[in-house]
Amino acid sequence: MSDSRQQGGDDDRPEIITGLAAELEELARTVAQLNASSSGPKPSSKANVPERSPRPWCWPRMPHEEKAERLAELADWVRDVLFAWPEASRAVLSCWPRHWDVIEELSMLYCAWRTAYTWDSATSSDAAYYLDRLRPSTVERLQVRMRPCSQHHQPDGPPREDTDLVDRTITELNLL
Repeated sequence: MSDSRQQGGDDDRPEIITGLAAELEELARTVAQLNASSSGPKPSSKANVPERSPRPWCWPRMPHEEKAERLAELADWVRDVLFAWPEASRAVLSCWPRHWDVIEELSMLYCAWRTAYTWDSATSSDAAYYLDRLRPSTVERLQVRMRPCSQHHQPDGPPREDTDLVDRTITELNLL
């Protein structure tokens, strides 16, 4: 480099530094605005707000009317989805609506199924985890839990319909 280029370069340094400082201030303002908009009120448009994953149900804290509604929803899912798996149909006996620990297990499995199959942010990994881990292990636990009730169960009989018992339980919950 020649001396004349170095001298001209030295004269430009304050301008370059001033320009960079101005750009840095502008960048800092932009970052501050972005931070403020992401921590501020959420837009009202549902399209812009990511859907939260399905939350588990907390049975002990639910009012009785909500328990009845949730039990009806759970019974539909058990019949329509879970019982598509023969081992689940054999493991979950018709008296399941009378066992709150079984209801708790089934509602956890239902929530996991909803997360895997109905949640907009679900991935194939969610479905794989449900199918490979959660469903089989839950069915195994339910089979063990319901073993004492199995003396009245006819596993090879006609398709089972639990509607009457579920309806009675729902009615009882609505009366409480």
